[in-house]
Amino acid sequence: MARFQAALLVAGVAISAVTAAQTAPPSGLEEIVVTAQRRAESLQTVPLSITALNAASLEQRSVSTFFDYAGQVPNLAFSNTGDGSGTARTISIRGISGDGTTGFYIDETPVPDSIDPRVLDVQRIEVLRGPQGTLYGARSMGGTVRLITQQPDFDGTSGHATVSGSKTDGADSANYGVDAALNVPLNDRMAARFVGFYEHDAGFFKRHFLTNEADAANLPPLTDPTNLGGLPTTTRSNVGQINSYGASGALLIKLSDALSVTPRIMYQKAEANGFLYSDAGGYPVPGPTTPPAVSMTPSSLVQYRFYDIPESSTDAWTLLSVGVKYDATGGTFFSSTSYFDRTVDETEDQTDFLYQNLEAPFDGLPLDASNPNSATYKAIPIPASIRELKQIHRFVQEFRFTSKLSGPLQYVAGFFFSDTRGRVPYAGYYPPSIAPGISQTGGFIPTGVVGIPVNPLNPDEIFGQDYQTKVSEPALYGEVSYQFLESLKGTLGLRGYRIKTTTGGYLEGIAFGGARLTDPTAETTDSGVNPKAGLDWTVAPGKMLYAQVAKGFRPGGLVPSIPGGPGPGNDPLGCYGQLTSLGYTSTAQTKSYKPDKLWNFEVGAKTGWDENRFTIDGAGFFVKWDDIQQLVALPCGFQFRANAGAAEIKGAELEIHGRPTRNLDLSAGAGYQHARITQASELLPALQVGDRVYYVPDWTGNAAVAYTVPLAGDRSFVGTVDWVYTGDSVSASVSATSPRVRPSYSILDARFAYEFGDYQLALVGKNLANTLANLGDNRSLAAETIGRPRLVVNTPRTIGLELRARF
Repeated sequence: MARFQAALLVAGVAISAVTAAQTAPPSGLEEIVVTAQRRAESLQTVPLSITALNAASLEQRSVSTFFDYAGQVPNLAFSNTGDGSGTARTISIRGISGDGTTGFYIDETPVPDSIDPRVLDVQRIEVLRGPQGTLYGARSMGGTVRLITQQPDFDGTSGHATVSGSKTDGADSANYGVDAALNVPLNDRMAARFVGFYEHDAGFFKRHFLTNEADAANLPPLTDPTNLGGLPTTTRSNVGQINSYGASGALLIKLSDALSVTPRIMYQKAEANGFLYSDAGGYPVPGPTTPPAVSMTPSSLVQYRFYDIPESSTDAWTLLSVGVKYDATGGTFFSSTSYFDRTVDETEDQTDFLYQNLEAPFDGLPLDASNPNSATYKAIPIPASIRELKQIHRFVQEFRFTSKLSGPLQYVAGFFFSDTRGRVPYAGYYPPSIAPGISQTGGFIPTGVVGIPVNPLNPDEIFGQDYQTKVSEPALYGEVSYQFLESLKGTLGLRGYRIKTTTGGYLEGIAFGGARLTDPTAETTDSGVNPKAGLDWTVAPGKMLYAQVAKGFRPGGLVPSIPGGPGPGNDPLGCYGQLTSLGYTSTAQTKSYKPDKLWNFEVGAKTGWDENRFTIDGAGFFVKWDDIQQLVALPCGFQFRANAGAAEIKGAELEIHGRPTRNLDLSAGAGYQHARITQASELLPALQVGDRVYYVPDWTGNAAVAYTVPLAGDRSFVGTVDWVYTGDSVSASVSATSPRVRPSYSILDARFAYEFGDYQLALVGKNLANTLANLGDNRSLAAETIGRPRLVVNTPRTIGLELRARF
């Protein structure tokens, strides 16, 4: 590391020397064209707060995943707020946090914001801040993230390919990958584009466990252990290894000069042999009544367990789409038809949770409560895993007309319809979770110490659940702009919607209280109109001021029942007692939640200076958010959603981009979002007026420098260094009554590339300071083992080489 830092210093000195000797006149910044308002426009003329990263910027920074580009966007944050790993991540913009608050698009198709499409053959990434409900629908109340991919064209056969290899601190083996894209004109009316990739990421975690399972019978009391009583243990490496691969194929068919059709298929799959979770707290499991205080700063890459029970995750999705475009005299008609299918299948070790909550509490108690002289129960951890299956099937149809009139009036009008079905957002624990033999130990037999009810059809079943949900969403929308003066334009937008949600299913097992409980199919409907209004004023060439007000909304819904009830033996995990402590009198109160809504008021400026060698863009905003849908995560492992309180968010974002010399590119951004509760709720007593909105950092920031050193012929050297910062935030992922603070973190990356003709060889360093960041205290599938959170972490320091070729 010291040698690498020295190399960075030498490179910085060399760049400074070349900069001082630079004599060529500087050139302006490259114009970035965006389609945020459903028409192609220069970024600097769109009256919205937008971060746009073009293909050149993505390549210079070796961006390949969401984590790589998320930090480049002021006032964007993310967190793991749900069960499991694959579908747990949610994105927040301008302090609007939680599931379904940020729209996520691949080209024209809305997809779940938890997916992580490989950033490959991407033309640009656009992040729109503020409510975008008029053009992008219900789940864009905080903003929208758009990945715009390269499309087939008739400019000749071309493509690019990359081969990479690297090494991550803590991993015993190397990472490697390959990707390629090919564009092929088939004739004068058809062109095709093919993309594919494969990547192997070595696991950098280790699992530490008892060498012999039979030794579990010799465990000493584990009320506050520091080891496993001196029993033999084994450590397994390469935990968290991920193999991911995918491909896409698109065909451009020109039926006429005005009419074109573009069908496409995309597929991506990631398979992991474990989770990137750092254990906090005791080893291997603290006592259930006196858990120790834990640090929320990740420190260990060893996962301590009783047994060698593999954990795994598979996340596979397919996107089929057909775009039809017709260029008429007065505008462009566009139709987008898509079908999205995703399956996330995860398995997690739940031995520790069961031991702590359902076994160890009865250690030493008589097996027969009616006979104190009967044999006593000694808690022996029962090896058990839990599996969660989530599936989503979504059909989307959108028709849109975008005008290109010669006068001052322009408009966009469209119809949108989506039909979503599957085991999302509520997973299926199917097949059910089984702990073999658990019903024959301790208090689990019906006549035993505590008489916890069991499923008579499967006494060893811990938990089973299967819920099916359907959401249909038709909407009509439009935006109209009018150029009152050459320098003054006004915009009005409306979206009318009607969202119907239907769900039903069952729950069963020891965790739920025994036999199957069926939630009958229920339905809820939300409808309304979502408005937007704005003015923009060009005060001078390249300098614009704007103001806008927009409403954001998120539909309500239904949730599965929470287990438990009053009376002995009816609350095995304590869920009912935890509900009553929050002010609930019945589990039926948790079954549904209403829409939440907000109003966003903002003013902003987009300015270019010195013949567009510098741009300074900024915005200030105020958000009033009512009836917030809060995720209430109970310590018993179950959760529900409730409308609890209100908040106000005040903040600003600033982005500066400049090219002071022809070869030097500088950029920086900062975001501030003061998100605070303004109305408390009796349902969440821990969240009081003045408290921070969950999962939202006050500050985010980024800075980058890129320098190109021209060499002889067609050779050059390009050096890029970028830094991102995310402030601390408050988490309620596990305990709504005891929120936890996740520390701030910063990430430093660098890339030094030697370009020769159509080839590029680059030395890439990711996370050079080796920061282990807390990206979320994961809820786990089985529920958190009390006193030992599992902290989601980023990849440690990784250094490697890339070879890129264009043809």
